[in-house]
Amino acid sequence: MTDKTTPAARHRQKALSQKEVTNIAAGPNQAYRMLQLKLREDKQALKSKQSIQAKIELKRELVGHYDEWINATLSAGKGDQDNLLTTLMLWHIDIGNFGRALDIAEYAMKHDLKMPDAHQRTLATVVAEEIADTAKKLATSNEIDDEQIAQVLRASTITAGADMPDQVRAKLSRQVGELTEAVNPLFALDSFQNALRFDANSGVKGSIKRLEKKLKEVEPETSEVQELESEQPALEEKQPDLSEVLDENNS
Repeated sequence: MTDKTTPAARHRQKALSQKEVTNIAAGPNQAYRMLQLKLREDKQALKSKQSIQAKIELKRELVGHYDEWINATLSAGKGDQDNLLTTLMLWHIDIGNFGRALDIAEYAMKHDLKMPDAHQRTLATVVAEEIADTAKKLATSNEIDDEQIAQVLRASTITAGADMPDQVRAKLSRQVGELTEAVNPLFALDSFQNALRFDANSGVKGSIKRLEKKLKEVEPETSEVQELESEQPALEEKQPDLSEVLDENNS
């Protein structure tokens, strides 16, 4: 879906969004009601799709309509409960736009926003679990990139102090381990061990054994290099100074 609005229209929409967000505490306003109606229509369009992938692609097209509202809320919002905002956070997770979703999540967690009534989980739980699930799907299909991996680590960081089921925290820790194993096995091992601490059935025991074995195999090589490096100065000290040798020969 192509955005056909003119720069002037987008500027006007941005200004109106900022004004309405600033005044939202005073009660429902026209701009917000229009967005709620739009969201209701978009949800109906999503319900008409049976394919999960088709739903994701449609969300990818739809989220841009709400960008100015999100920007205005994050910059000028007062922290009022906003089901529109938390729903859009979920949509951004679904389409793999983790950075945008976590910007919303940090605002929502700061102001203790709740998920819509249809969700029984806390907002932090939703963020941790949905990020982990979506990242796993992307990684399985080799579609995850470095920026998304970095955002998965960010999700782990910003939800670290939140109360959530141990199984959910373990799921996110496992995903962090799987995404970082190739580039930082020591960090990945710590993530897998963290998952195991929270859930004995998190499915990471095999990964822990494999990484522990791999790291033990690397240790002797590292020790040999370190030993050679420590011996190098001593070897250099035993080398006679060339100028002294020449002086002795001339004497």
